Amino acid sequence: MKHLFVLFIALSTSPLVFGSAPDKTDVLNGVELLSSKESSTRSYVGHIEKSLPYGFHTVMKGITNFADKCNNEFKKKRVFTSEEDCKYLNENLIETIVIKDIKRPENLKSFKDSYLIGRRVYNRGEFGYYELVTVRESLNEKNQKVTHIDLTMLNDDEVKNYTDLKIKKDSAFDSSISSYKVTEVSPTETLVRYEYSATTKHWLLNKEITVPQVFSSISKGINLLFESIEGESSFLKREVASQN
Repeated sequence: MKHLFVLFIALSTSPLVFGSAPDKTDVLNGVELLSSKESSTRSYVGHIEKSLPYGFHTVMKGITNFADKCNNEFKKKRVFTSEEDCKYLNENLIETIVIKDIKRPENLKSFKDSYLIGRRVYNRGEFGYYELVTVRESLNEKNQKVTHIDLTMLNDDEVKNYTDLKIKKDSAFDSSISSYKVTEVSPTETLVRYEYSATTKHWLLNKEITVPQVFSSISKGINLLFESIEGESSFLKREVASQN
């Protein structure tokens, strides 16, 4: 299952649209999962919604601390970051670089924030890719603050529109989008909806017989992701309390 990890390293705003009805669905550990195949391309979608007992800004920090999530067993493989331990586990992630100083074409100027993250991952070999992170804010029908954080996988030519290419794309997935919808319910409650979608023509990952194993990996990855968000939110909440 080489490359399988890429599915859950970074999971999105709108799932990729299926060209046909899902041929596989499941719910694993609270994660709803869908898969569909059209021609030689298989699509995967996973999503979950959780109410967290933490303030909005605390949860936002727990989501966007991308560089704090990796596998410390791979610290010797890092190229762009230090060998200090990451706070939270992502089983296949060697390191993440956050690139704030990017060129911003016209299509990015409407967002509150935009930047790149570069991922280096390991699973029986080293691979990598970049994602464009965009952040936009709005109010919902209840006048609650809502922030959308979207991560979109880029190809090498797209990366060059924003920054110098240091990590070449090497992934079993042709495209992926990860999205967070973060809603401030109250000063002590934040609702997070997380969606992930990806497409692949990989000779193994696009077969129906492989779908249950991919679903299992997506579910595990999403739950690890929320453990890190809740862990960081809890840490920050205690830190603020200790200063009062």
